[in-house]
Amino acid sequence: MANSRDIKRRIKSVANTSKITRTMELIATAKSQQCVGRIKEALPYFHSLAEIASEARKAGGGSDGEHALLEQREVKKVAILAVVANRGLCGGYNGNVMRMTRDRRKALLEEGKEVKIVASGKKGINWLKFNKLPFEAKTYTQFEDRPAFSDVELVAAHLIGLFLDKEVDRVEIAYTHFASAGRQYPVLETLLPITSEEQREEEARERTPDAEIKGTPNFEILPDAKSILDAIFPLQAKLHLYRVYLEAATSEQIARRIAMKNATDNAQEVGKALRMAYNRARQNQITKEILEVLGGAEALA
Repeated sequence: MANSRDIKRRIKSVANTSKITRTMELIATAKSQQCVGRIKEALPYFHSLAEIASEARKAGGGSDGEHALLEQREVKKVAILAVVANRGLCGGYNGNVMRMTRDRRKALLEEGKEVKIVASGKKGINWLKFNKLPFEAKTYTQFEDRPAFSDVELVAAHLIGLFLDKEVDRVEIAYTHFASAGRQYPVLETLLPITSEEQREEEARERTPDAEIKGTPNFEILPDAKSILDAIFPLQAKLHLYRVYLEAATSEQIARRIAMKNATDNAQEVGKALRMAYNRARQNQITKEILEVLGGAEALA
């Protein structure tokens, strides 16, 4: 058994660790609440834009071939954007998304398709390097808990360029979907080609079966459907990606809060066990000293 001095030093170390993890838990809780608020503020705009795009497509005859971002091709090349965090200490948040990316890449390769991975987040880059998986040289590490739309535009412009230049036939996103404050899970979504409103509603029902899907109001399209669609579709792809980053940031903070709470609870349990060990060691030491005094007294008698 360790002596009381060593145990006391460990108790102090565990207490300091507990303070740090508790502080990180509180910070992550505050940040996650702010992130949820940003999602709630942005969702009505996302839905409204999707409704306008749907009505404009109907007014234009609904032909997917009229815009390059709608073009359905034979899929031979696929780009996968893996969205994870720059930091760790958030449980399985980063690993779950990266393992999904790896498994999706393996499945596509087995189908005879070429796969290009685009990494967003330092942890994703390190994970790919460690597992010796190839990825694009152009990476993105500027995102934290408040992703800016201007930064998302840079990523979207790169992915749209790959699709328009026919370097890839489909662009997918692997990220952690935020369903509610108590439920987040990794998903794969198709960014390009842009899917129809009906397909998006079906995907939403699959992800969140209890979600209410509202009907689309009637719009008057001016000056004409094509002009509206030429402006809306690139913006729609950018906003889709922006929503992904908002949800990923929220899920990251919630995962970090849970991980830090578990770490704090564990530190408190370890602290209790160490204090009990310290008390036993101290009692043994006192008993030994008393016996030594009594032995000395008997020797002098």
